[in-house]
Amino acid sequence: MYLIRQVAAADATERGRASLNDYYSAKGEAPGTWMGRGLAALGKPVSRDAADPLVAELWGVPYGSQVTEDQMKALFGEGLHPNADRITHHLTGFGLAKAGAIAAARLGRPFAINDKENRFVTRLREAYRDYNSTVGNDPQARLSPDIRARIRTALGREMFAETYARPPADDRELSGFIASHSRAATTAVAGYDLTFTPVKSVSTLWAIAPAPIARLIEDCHHQAVAETLEFLEENAAFSRMGAHGVA
Repeated sequence: MYLIRQVAAADATERGRASLNDYYSAKGEAPGTWMGRGLAALGKPVSRDAADPLVAELWGVPYGSQVTEDQMKALFGEGLHPNADRITHHLTGFGLAKAGAIAAARLGRPFAINDKENRFVTRLREAYRDYNSTVGNDPQARLSPDIRARIRTALGREMFAETYARPPADDRELSGFIASHSRAATTAVAGYDLTFTPVKSVSTLWAIAPAPIARLIEDCHHQAVAETLEFLEENAAFSRMGAHGVA
């Protein structure tokens, strides 16, 4: 939602060159554009004829085209093809069931969502409420760090015994148990947000330079970003495939 509000909403770009004051006070971001070698594969669905002009129009995402809010939601929010809305609307119009239409727009396995309840955290909240009720406080009252630590340790010792049918051997074993059971459940990562920022002297020169020079500086920056992304594609960005990501 941050990306959608700050980037996809985008300030208007037809206002002409910004003033130096605008450079320091303007909010929002320029519209995003699609780039990267993966774009070529988006226009080639496995189950359809990629030479069909309609297929190219529905599945294709042209290099340099502007990123829309719907595309951003589909890709980063659901792991679907950026044009998922258009693809599913088109296929359901031909009588394909909604599930099948969504499957046609899927890029891989759905994002993994871990909705398992963390028993330690749940019971810890209950223990905090029970303590507050016992001493006559509001159930949601904030406890001092010392009280919270004592309750957490006591609960950890109790749950360790429940799990292993013995008390912890020492403080280290107990603290390790508590730490491992306090971690938030892991969830899928939809993407990585990289920020490309030239040094301030370059940004300032761009802001005060005559329009032709400012455009040249901007072109250089865009070229640097493109070259960096190409390096990342070649050396850093990898995907797992196969059962349980074996490859």
